[in-house]
Amino acid sequence: MLRNTGFIFKTCASFSRKLSTTQANKNRVCVIGASGAIGQALSLLLKRDTRVTALSLYDIKKAVGIALDMSDIDTNSLIGGHEELEMLPKALYCADVVVIVAGQPRKKGMTDDELLKKNADVIIQTMPHIAETCPKALIAIVTSPVDSLVPLAAEVLKTKNAYDPNRLFGVTTHNAVRARTYISDVLQVDASSVKVPVIGGNSKCTILPILTHTKPILKIEDEDDALPIIKKVRDAEETVAKTKGAPPTLVMAHSVAKFTHSLILGLAGLGDPVECAYVESTVTDCAFFATPLKLGKNGIEKNLGIPSPLAKFEAEMLQELMPELKESIKKGLEYAKKVDKGENKREKSEKSEKSEKK
Repeated sequence: MLRNTGFIFKTCASFSRKLSTTQANKNRVCVIGASGAIGQALSLLLKRDTRVTALSLYDIKKAVGIALDMSDIDTNSLIGGHEELEMLPKALYCADVVVIVAGQPRKKGMTDDELLKKNADVIIQTMPHIAETCPKALIAIVTSPVDSLVPLAAEVLKTKNAYDPNRLFGVTTHNAVRARTYISDVLQVDASSVKVPVIGGNSKCTILPILTHTKPILKIEDEDDALPIIKKVRDAEETVAKTKGAPPTLVMAHSVAKFTHSLILGLAGLGDPVECAYVESTVTDCAFFATPLKLGKNGIEKNLGIPSPLAKFEAEMLQELMPELKESIKKGLEYAKKVDKGENKREKSEKSEKSEKK
């Protein structure tokens, strides 16, 4: 407990030392939802990341114990745990990157609408604290449904005058990780050497790997060569859940850790990292869209857009996914309006009560 109590002070002292000795000081990560299956595995991977010098774990319960457990791991990053909503500001203090993995996993037969209702409160509760405590932090949303929750998060941040489209991301790295793995099986090469852009959104119908722009080159004669891989990527979550009897937490943790590492490299101005992610975009007529992004000191340095040219079948699939993605974005924005109306009513009620007392 003493280790946890002194976390904030040690962290700030650590930052002061690093500011005087190195430029790579953008390295404090807060994981919201650290007690879940993804959160624990992700936190372990981040504790092993040499560029993460301070790791703050938050959840409604068990976060302090998990942090204490991880504090015995022989890496140099400081670690602290925080529980209950009133401790969230302390968890977020000084954060450079905030990763949100909290919320309910998708259960069998659950629709995106049902999942949105289950998990919207995670965004509604956490965004105001981020806006107040660490408004310049990069925010990586993993909680599903990403296609709706990222637009919702943007609207909540706007109400707090803390929205920067270059600093808000919907994580889709797991789609690229899976695509690289499946392509490496076909090419018989090391999966880490494969590059493939995955655009669109993060739902089964909106994920689109662009296989004609794979490196090393994957020979695609027609859509019959591509569709089995695209389908495999889109069905991966269901396939794992059916076999495992639980959501695919480990590939998610691995993928989110990779994305977080790239964000940190970008903040430090190192390596010109490029990752696909779901962000506010003008690339298409969808307000939010996943494309390759060059990451830098302020988050998105450049949106690299949709790879060109697309094969005919890829262009057709892109057009097919657009209505679904637009609808998901619309639902997130509509949910934000409901929340805003509710808050306005509550504020008016509070003012009325105060007036009556006077």
